[in-house]
Amino acid sequence: MPSQLGQPGRSGRSGRRARPRRPRDGRLARIVAALVALVVVAGGTAACSFADGSGSSSQPAASATPVPAGVTFSADPNAQPPVVTTTGGEISGVREGRVDHYRGIPFAAPPVGALRWAAPQPPAPWSGTRDGGEAGAACTQIGTLGTQTGEDCLYLSVTRPAGAPATARLPVVFWIHGGAFVGGSGDAVDPDAMATDGPAIVVTTNYRLGALGYLVLPSLIQGGGGDAGNYATQDLIAALRWVQGNAAAFGGDPTKVTIMGESAGSINVCALLAAPAAKGLYQRAIMQSGPCTWKLPTLVSAAQTGLNLANRLGCVDPATAEFCLRFKPAEEIMAAATVDGEIFNAFPFSPAVGGKTLPLTPTQALWNGQLADVPLLMGTIQDEGRPFTAYWRAFGPITDLGVDGMIRDRFPDRADRVLAAYPASQIPARERLSMIITDSMFTCQATTFAQLTAAIAQRPTYLYEFDIPDYPSVSPEFGAGATHGWDINYLFPPATGSTLSTPARQALSKTMIDYWVRFAATGDPNGSGENGGTNSPANWPRFDAKAVHSGNDRLLLTPQRVAPVSGTWSRHHCDVWS
Repeated sequence: MPSQLGQPGRSGRSGRRARPRRPRDGRLARIVAALVALVVVAGGTAACSFADGSGSSSQPAASATPVPAGVTFSADPNAQPPVVTTTGGEISGVREGRVDHYRGIPFAAPPVGALRWAAPQPPAPWSGTRDGGEAGAACTQIGTLGTQTGEDCLYLSVTRPAGAPATARLPVVFWIHGGAFVGGSGDAVDPDAMATDGPAIVVTTNYRLGALGYLVLPSLIQGGGGDAGNYATQDLIAALRWVQGNAAAFGGDPTKVTIMGESAGSINVCALLAAPAAKGLYQRAIMQSGPCTWKLPTLVSAAQTGLNLANRLGCVDPATAEFCLRFKPAEEIMAAATVDGEIFNAFPFSPAVGGKTLPLTPTQALWNGQLADVPLLMGTIQDEGRPFTAYWRAFGPITDLGVDGMIRDRFPDRADRVLAAYPASQIPARERLSMIITDSMFTCQATTFAQLTAAIAQRPTYLYEFDIPDYPSVSPEFGAGATHGWDINYLFPPATGSTLSTPARQALSKTMIDYWVRFAATGDPNGSGENGGTNSPANWPRFDAKAVHSGNDRLLLTPQRVAPVSGTWSRHHCDVWS
């Protein structure tokens, strides 16, 4: 309800975490722009198996002893890295300081022409040695990366410690970028620190975006045997099959693959946890700022979204809409795909539930005993909701009276409880709205899913909350501290332009990398000796569902303090949202 949020009201400014469902539909483009901006700033042969399960993913067993965490390799920084033989052919790399990069590796055929809105197909093998010095194009999108994108985009990159032998059997971290399902690129992050400090093999991948990756139409469902709309999910499965077939050639261990994503990337991790075809392709999962309980469209609702898009592009006959859209330029399709919506609603172009690729939501898969049986690490940031308030702010100033109206409109079943938990006039109205978004959409949903994975599915689960409490406020409407996407720079710190401007922040980055890679190696972020590191100051408690009310339930990650903490459930008013 944008008009209500813009009505005059009081706006107190005391306190950081006092706290305020859902204003009416508006422009998803505003949310998308904010998320994509965050991502950018933070920023084979026929023997390969693909979405249809064909081919072989067998991998010769490595014979070396696993490399202990924190070990570095000695290599001439001026030497050329070895040529690696992959299932598609030989590829050369580029040595940049302490890492070797192999970029622009095709894991599927270009999804163009007849392969637009089709399952990914094996890439053509190449002869000679492929140059791995340049990244492949990002997938078609509107915005910052727009001029560097195209439909021929199904490429991944591999980063490894320079000098690591092929027998190193390093854990493999498979990074899935965020960007509201419509933006971003696997190569937007700098994996060097994780690769060297881990040590680990880091694979960053692209996947089809927006309507090109998630379009559903009745004809696509019929032609897909009752399945459609999850072409991006199938892309990720194809990339994981490539990893299974090639990790060992780069010094990685295909039995220690961790899927890891942030925001929309995290929701893609959730989809892979529930996707039958992805089972066995990874052994751990990390979800950052994208709870697995978020709403996903069904095939039926997604088909209506697809028909609406076709209408906007002049393809008005449902019987011929698919044929008509195939002749539209990719950029025109993406530009027309922004529809009404906001953070409380399902993203219109995202994994769709009900077909062969994703028959159940992650929560349904959990209750049905079909969620992947792997250890899980998941968490959120102290004040996730701030960038999502831009959607309402675009209609005018956000006021307490407007937030009150939004609460009654979006949360009629619990409006009085929400109003009591997030009283007006104690903090700026926009921060109040941000807290409602943080708690209802992020912290409490992540905690609830952790309760299910630990108590019902019996999965080893580790929960965290990240913050930079002393980071100055970016606006008088907000308090100090971190928000959505800020953890990315601590796990993938860029060589230049880093926000890790103090020794304490740099130490936190090393600590987080240490936890994350040890989890990738062992399924447990803690450890000593062979599996231990030197940068982890606290034991990370395995999540216990009972602890949310009576004990330490997660690890607090801040520059000032890394320690198990309690009270997060009550501080984020999760009783209101459970």
